[in-house]
Amino acid sequence: MGTKYDNVDWSRCSRTGGVLIAILNGAGVAQGNAGVSLPCKGCWVQQREGSATIKLSIGMPASAVFGVELGTTTAGAQPMWIPISDIAQLYFYGTAQDIVDIIYMLG
Repeated sequence: MGTKYDNVDWSRCSRTGGVLIAILNGAGVAQGNAGVSLPCKGCWVQQREGSATIKLSIGMPASAVFGVELGTTTAGAQPMWIPISDIAQLYFYGTAQDIVDIIYMLG
């Protein structure tokens, strides 16, 4: 059985989306959309230039030892595509006041 996304180029938004900014709190943690459910069909994430190393986890809190590094913040760095159904499932860990940019696509 097909889906309503058959023959849709995933590099284009099929309907709408938005931009979120996750700012790590004083403890150096943040959750996508501040923990409020935001269904989507995927998102791009990238730590903002000037931020220290930030770790990402899906479905459970990231920490100093758990999660993957988002990568470099140098000019020209590419954001990471994450096929996820809810932005609130993203967890970040790093230094207080570091910033993660999130661009999401609604289904």
